[in-house]
Amino acid sequence: MEAMTPQEIKKLLQKYYDLPAMIAEEQELLEELKKEEGAVSVASPSLSGMPQPKGATSDPVARAAEHEDKRLEHEMDACRRRIAHYREERAFCTVALATLGRAQRRILELAYLGPKDPQKRRTWVRRPYWKEIASEVGYSESQTYTIARQALQELSDLSPQEVFEWGSL
Repeated sequence: MEAMTPQEIKKLLQKYYDLPAMIAEEQELLEELKKEEGAVSVASPSLSGMPQPKGATSDPVARAAEHEDKRLEHEMDACRRRIAHYREERAFCTVALATLGRAQRRILELAYLGPKDPQKRRTWVRRPYWKEIASEVGYSESQTYTIARQALQELSDLSPQEVFEWGSL
């Protein structure tokens, strides 16, 4: 993972609770592509007797099947890369948020993460105003904003570090 700006950290935090669902969607897509790959027929041999370039087939249906197989392989690779990226983002957030103090984390939760509950997330149309967040955490509005800005900078400073998910190694 490359170093991220505080603005990029904000965007990542906003999708943090959605990452497990995004990973699950990609895994479902990957399974469907694997099933589709199994349904693609293999190329048939050339029956014309004419010499063919290595790996070429004279059958247009077989060529189409080969093309489809390559397309599926490309899509599956892209799917695997997205899953790995989402997992990396999730692992980074989990570790990085754990480095923050309780007040910092609570302010970021209220300002950027939003509700954990997927039903409530769908109706969460805006982040609360700093005044609302300040009232929730017991700081002044300017203190709350400063704490959030400093926490985002701390997370940004952590972002170039490598984070491993031990369960997936």
